[in-house]
Amino acid sequence: MSLITIHDPTSLPLSFVALELGVMVWAALTLRHAVRAHRAGDRAALVTWLTIFVYGLVMEFGSYNLVDNFAHGQFTVMFYDQQLPLYITVVYPVLLYTGIALARRLGLSPIPSAITAGVLIVCIDVPFDITGPRLGWWRWFDNDPNIAYRWLGVPVTSYYWHLTFGSILAALTARAARDRAPPAWMCLPLSLATIVCGVLAFLPFHGFKAAGVSDGAIVGTALAAAAIIAVYSASPWPGSATSSERRPASRSSPLR
Repeated sequence: MSLITIHDPTSLPLSFVALELGVMVWAALTLRHAVRAHRAGDRAALVTWLTIFVYGLVMEFGSYNLVDNFAHGQFTVMFYDQQLPLYITVVYPVLLYTGIALARRLGLSPIPSAITAGVLIVCIDVPFDITGPRLGWWRWFDNDPNIAYRWLGVPVTSYYWHLTFGSILAALTARAARDRAPPAWMCLPLSLATIVCGVLAFLPFHGFKAAGVSDGAIVGTALAAAAIIAVYSASPWPGSATSSERRPASRSSPLR
């Protein structure tokens, strides 16, 4: 097994190189934001970034060894017997940290904030998930019934995964930082707790599917319900958290 493989970037499609550069720059900006926010007194920002990074690695390595329903394309730098592109190691912070940071800027209470983060993560992921297979960045196999039902070529379970796991990670990291800034090593149990709770969050999906409800109906209902909660919580309507009732937003600046 080769731990690392380097390909000539000039031999790759332009979209591959552009994706690598874009994701690496965006990831660097999210890390800079997390570090600056941490130094400014935001207790959750840095541990959230680190947890997402570790969670992403665990999910990737776990998927290569436990499931066989997708494969990445070959990019400039590949790890783990040419299965893991370098950019994938930081695409999780790009998607999840951006969505969570934006949700936390709204100053919502914990549960609406976590759900809103999940919705935003899905929104950021949609163009990436639709474009990727069409340009060869990765491919889905047809041997897994859990990814058979698709919207625009994307398994609907991908959106359910981002919604549930993203919301759970947002909630766990916010809770861990509620009273004090967690040490960096907390990213390890937090990432594992995210995966365990995320697996449990898939039980209703499998239960409804076993009862005969289609994958699309299950995921569509979950996304619609989460979106309604997010919009209602973020809007100054009667009974929602208006700007005067919300808790102060994080002292960190928006992503920039």
